[in-house]
Amino acid sequence: MSSVSEYSRIASAMANISSVLEDLATKFASVEERNAVDEAMIDALVAASNELTAGATALKSITYTAP
Repeated sequence: MSSVSEYSRIASAMANISSVLEDLATKFASVEERNAVDEAMIDALVAASNELTAGATALKSITYTAP
């Protein structure tokens, strides 16, 4: 399987994102309240994650065509 490195890169990026999300959750729970900019950025993150989910799901529908 030659795509292992791509999956590894994705898993690494997702781990980094998860860590930052945990940091933000802690910050919003005990350091400061979310503001309008935070809300807009969270909405953008949700939209981006939905696009990534759609892209990942679309990978399942690709049919290999030999060259």
